[in-house]
Amino acid sequence: YWTHRAYHEVPVLWRLHAVHHSVKSMDWMAGSRQHILELLITRTLVLAPIYVLGFSKEVIDAYIVIVGFQAVFNHANVSVRLGPLRYVLVTPNFHHWHHSQDQEALDRNYAAHFAFIDYLFGTAVKSDRLWPGKYGVLGDYVPNGFVKQLKFPFTWKG
Repeated sequence: YWTHRAYHEVPVLWRLHAVHHSVKSMDWMAGSRQHILELLITRTLVLAPIYVLGFSKEVIDAYIVIVGFQAVFNHANVSVRLGPLRYVLVTPNFHHWHHSQDQEALDRNYAAHFAFIDYLFGTAVKSDRLWPGKYGVLGDYVPNGFVKQLKFPFTWKG
C-alpha cells in the first residue's frame, strides 16, 4: 500500500508509475505494462526483505505466483463483487477504479491485495457506479509506444 501510494504522491516516482496508468482500456494485460525501472525498484523493495528475513525459496516462489495471478486478475474485465468480502479483498471492480480518470477516483484504491487498507486510511473510492467512465492518466500526457514510454520519466517538460 505505502509503496504504491508513494508512486502516486512522489512526483519522480509518479513519472515511472504513469506508464502503468497510461493504459486507456483495462484488460488482463494492463498489469504487465510497467516501466522497467519501476519493476526493478518494486521487486527489490518487496523481495529483498522477504529474502533477508529468511523465507524459503518455496515460500518466495509461491508469493511470486500469487502476486502474478492477482495482477492479472485485478486488471481483467470481469465483475467479482464478493458481497461483504469486497471490503477485505481487492477485486477487479475495486482496482479498476484506481485506473480511472474520474475525479472521484484520482489517487484512490492503492491496495494491491487487501481492500480494507484503503478503507482504513480513507483512500477507498466511494461510488455507486460499478465501473469507471474513463481509464488512463488524467490529461493523457504519457506518450504511446514502448521506446517513448521508456524515455518518458526522464524527459520532464514543465
